[in-house]
Amino acid sequence: MKFKALTSAENEKIKLYRKLCSDKKARRSLELFPLEGARLIRDAAAEKGELTLVFVTEKFGEEPEKLAKIYGSENIYIITEELAAKMSDTSTPQGIFAVCKTPSVHGNFTEIIPGGRYIILDNLQDPGNMGTILRTADSLGIDGIACCNCCDLFSPKTVRSAMGSLLRVRTMCGEFEKITEMFRKADIPIFSAVTDDDAQDIKKCDFSRGGAVIIGNEGSGIPKEHITGKRITIRMHGTVDSLNAAMAAGIMMWVLEAGN
Repeated sequence: MKFKALTSAENEKIKLYRKLCSDKKARRSLELFPLEGARLIRDAAAEKGELTLVFVTEKFGEEPEKLAKIYGSENIYIITEELAAKMSDTSTPQGIFAVCKTPSVHGNFTEIIPGGRYIILDNLQDPGNMGTILRTADSLGIDGIACCNCCDLFSPKTVRSAMGSLLRVRTMCGEFEKITEMFRKADIPIFSAVTDDDAQDIKKCDFSRGGAVIIGNEGSGIPKEHITGKRITIRMHGTVDSLNAAMAAGIMMWVLEAGN
């Protein structure tokens, strides 16, 4: 079995992939995003992600018949090592790239689950933190992640850090006021994660009705005007006075999902 070969960086399919890597507006308007690496792309196929294009180098190593069975022969193109180097977002390309449709779990929450557990991310800017939070939400069964003025969920760095969880976790993006109002109308209690000494210890917080916990920016936390609902905190001991945003979110999600 032979696949069509692409050799020019000016090919429209190659240009599309590279544009999706660098252009947030293109990812949003086309509802497509790029994937790089064998595990991510295989996970996307396993999760029934719609892969519209798959690029592989001759040195990638998989047998053509196996590739065709997994990804569909009409979607696969052979590329040169030189093209792979230009397309890659890493220093050591694995030799496989794909374009995937934005998953159906992304968009407005059409239904807020009664008693559901949610996280609201407010101005989170680090793709690594975003990916870690998505992976934790996936592993703990959190009902959804709402993003307000955050880094792009579908940038290559976020996608790579999320390691496939982006295809499974329900997500949406929107304005802070609209998202918090949505949870209030659904009778989901809202909590603001802060470092204030007088905030309630998360271990003593009642999550029996579910909740939506706001996690703020890595450096500055939640803006004062966005602190709403009950203020909760993770009590620090010893000389530690703060936690990485992803670690704090993970602890919050663990307690939130356990309920009280």
